[in-house]
Amino acid sequence: MFKEGDHLNRFSMEQAHYYIVLYKDLHPIRFWMLLIGVIVLLSAVIAILIRSLKKAGKIKENNQKETEWEAKLPLVEHVNARKKQAHRTKVNRLKLWIGIGALPLAICIVLIALLLLYEKLSVGITENPTISSSTYVFGIDVSHYQGKIDWAQVSTSKHPIEFVFMRATMGEDGVDRYFKRNWRNAKRYNYVRGAYHYYRPNENSTKQFQNFKSVVTLEQGDFYPVLDIEKEGRYGRKNLREGVLNWLKLAEEAYGVKPIVYTGLKFYHFILKGHIDGYPLWIAAYSGKHRLHNVRWTFHQFTDKVRVKGIQAAVDGNDFNGAFQELDNVRISSADGQ
Repeated sequence: MFKEGDHLNRFSMEQAHYYIVLYKDLHPIRFWMLLIGVIVLLSAVIAILIRSLKKAGKIKENNQKETEWEAKLPLVEHVNARKKQAHRTKVNRLKLWIGIGALPLAICIVLIALLLLYEKLSVGITENPTISSSTYVFGIDVSHYQGKIDWAQVSTSKHPIEFVFMRATMGEDGVDRYFKRNWRNAKRYNYVRGAYHYYRPNENSTKQFQNFKSVVTLEQGDFYPVLDIEKEGRYGRKNLREGVLNWLKLAEEAYGVKPIVYTGLKFYHFILKGHIDGYPLWIAAYSGKHRLHNVRWTFHQFTDKVRVKGIQAAVDGNDFNGAFQELDNVRISSADGQ
């Protein structure tokens, strides 16, 4: 699950590729205009640099000839000629340094082009199925940060994907731009699907639930609603806990089931533990498989580096703590009222 406002603690080629692909997907016209612009700029920089280097060579050669010629001039003309020569040298050196200074920009542009090429060559082809091999039931979670997903390609993935969670809403009025598309296609390709709400601790919890309820209609076989809580907010822990419990209570009343709570391992231990007892837990902890102890978890988000055919960026990998049939324990049934 890509965490809202998370700028990531590490930077890598994969993350750079992630953001480039995201921007291209969200703003395609601006992206291609920008790309054309930087290509033109790169061409201009290279031309200026080559011209400046050639001119620098000619200046050195001409300076020598002019020095010999100026020696024969009267004193006043000699001084004026020297001033003009110094000015020309200064201007040409400035052009040269501008050309050299633009070189890092040119390198960045080349890297962007290589990343785009990497996307074309690797997305939908290179997977890492060993990361999802497990005795647990495996699934992924997505949001609009993954861009437009090719669900037909996903269905041919080597990963043993059984379920997909997707972000539906954020705060009082945010709606994930690809939720409806992902929600529809997850069902079409026979994945157990779930919807989650990203909780903004500084906004009204009742309005946040109303936002989720207005967007998400759960059907038989869907996962229970999910509340994603990751930040403490400026109003303190007491207010946060009250808001979280209010959202969970409203969801339980509306859907007739106990919602699932998604949170980080440390956040759970230090802030939520003891206050959300009885709710199924979806814990994010990237320490690896089989290392989640001292917490009764239902789902474990154990990595954010799963590569799946048809998805433009790495996604989170999740294990379910039980057999496939036991997924029914956290799925809407005909007996649950909404």
